[in-house]
This record gives sequence, structure tokens and C-alpha cells, in this order.
Amino acid sequence: MIYLDGSRFFFDIEGCFSKSVEQARELNKEIEGDKYAKELCAGFAKFFGTKPEFVKAGKDYSTVLNGIFASEPKMLVFEHDISAENYSASFGAKPVVLKKAPDMKIRIQALADAVNENEAEAVFLTNPCCPTGLEVSAEDIIKLCSDTNAKIIVDESYCVDESVSVLKYLPEYENLVVLKKMRFGGNSVFACGKGLAEFDCCISAADQAAGKVIFEHDSALKTAQRKLIDSRDSLYIRIKKLAIKYDAIERLYRTKANCVFFKVKEAEERAKKLMDMGISVYCKDGYFCIFAGDKDENEAVLKALETVLK
Repeated sequence: MIYLDGSRFFFDIEGCFSKSVEQARELNKEIEGDKYAKELCAGFAKFFGTKPEFVKAGKDYSTVLNGIFASEPKMLVFEHDISAENYSASFGAKPVVLKKAPDMKIRIQALADAVNENEAEAVFLTNPCCPTGLEVSAEDIIKLCSDTNAKIIVDESYCVDESVSVLKYLPEYENLVVLKKMRFGGNSVFACGKGLAEFDCCISAADQAAGKVIFEHDSALKTAQRKLIDSRDSLYIRIKKLAIKYDAIERLYRTKANCVFFKVKEAEERAKKLMDMGISVYCKDGYFCIFAGDKDENEAVLKALETVLK
């Protein structure tokens, strides 16, 4: 079975340093981990170029969001945003789901107005969005921080180009929080923001040790980023050619994330056919989202996709 549905990450970062990672895990498997994962957060801060005191870590989104908010906030999220819909509800928030226009773009002034009209305490944006692949500019996010008092949660876990990150603006805005899920060390989630309270990370000592090894050998992370961009770009170009060839693809969106999003006629039926062929892709409300895989996975998925589009 090939999974390009977002449930797996194609590049095994820990595998690049398997011996060191295994040793670190073994040495730390019986001890209690640092409650605040300070060394792990320091490694994250060094790699991404932010201040260590801005960084907190948690074993998952629920842990991090519960650490950020003292109570359950009223939160605005957008449809067609997997992280926002799933994780805002997972820790007890009261999400207000906003509709998107057919172009799937977010209008910041309209969002700011919605924050004030709904008296929302927070906004959750995945940027670039998963699954649409579209991004909100850094300028728009900063405008939103300036025009509202709500806490602006920006999840950059699907970002493949760090030049568009808003991490550099953290010192200037008290209400800006950036999340990043790292796909190693137990898939920990990092929260970055000015003045975030300390909270129990719930990350095991073994996972903390494994994560520290990877941050000490950041070449693996940089290689993963390059490979992800190359895979995504190749996948998009090939699907664009299919969109020209077959009218079953009604609309293709120019992706900035690690996936390709497009509207498909009879999407659910075609997704079932793909599943029968051993291919799992994300399908919802008439749209496909295919996440970047390795070369062989992409090739197999594209071959199967062309078969079901005919």
C-alpha cells in the first residue's frame, strides 16, 4: 500500500543517523525526561534562528495548545484546513468554521472583521494551508496581528520554504504564535511565541534524546527540506499535465505546501478505485490532496491516477 494521504512522511530523517539515534534512545529509555525539554527546544531555536526563550515543546498538538491557553478559547478556523479543524477541537476549543471562496484564498480584512464580529479569542491558520497548498503572506499575517487582539496561531508544519516563515516577527507581536511539527523524535510539536507559559511537554527522555541528535546534525533536516521541495514540484508539474489532458480534473491549485490539491469529478468514486489499486490519497468534498512522496511512490501514484481519470 502506498500512502500519499498525509498520514506518513516519505523521508526517514532518523534513519540518516540510525546508530546515534538508537544509542540515544537506549541510554535514555529508563529515565525521566526534562519536563520542559530545554535542550530540545534549544536545538530547534538554533536550527530555525529564533530565541530559545520563545520555544516550547509538546508531544502533540493537544499538549501544546492546552499549554498555550489557560481555558478553552473561542477560535476561528477555515474549512479545508485539516490541522485547524482537527487540532482546534482536540483540546476543547469552540471552533467557528469560516467558509472559503472557490479560489480557496483567505482575505485578511474579512478575517479580521470576522474575529471582531465573533469576539474570537484566537485564530488558527495552517500556513501554507493543508490541504489546499495556498499560503497567506507574512505581511497579511502581521496585519492580522496588528488589527486584532486575538491570539494568531500559525501552523507552519507543512511549510517547505522557510523564507516565508513568520518566526522572525515573534519579538514584535505578543499575540503571534508559530507551531511546527517535526517528523522525528516522536513527532513533537513546537510552539514559538513571546511570553508563552511553561508547561509539561510530556515528551519521553528517549524521544528528547533522539530529537537532540537530529538537531545536532542539521544536514539531515536541510536534505529533507530540499528533497521535499523537489518531490512536491515534480508532483505538481506531472498533475498539471494530467489536468490539461483530462477534464476530470476541474481545478488545480498552485501549491506552496508539501502537497498538491485539485478538484476532481466523481472524486469519491475515483478515490475508491485508487484504494483498490493500493493507493491512498486524501479525498474530501470533491477534492483530492496528494502529498509528496519519494520518486517511486510519486511514479506509482501518478500512473494509477491517470488510469482512474481516463
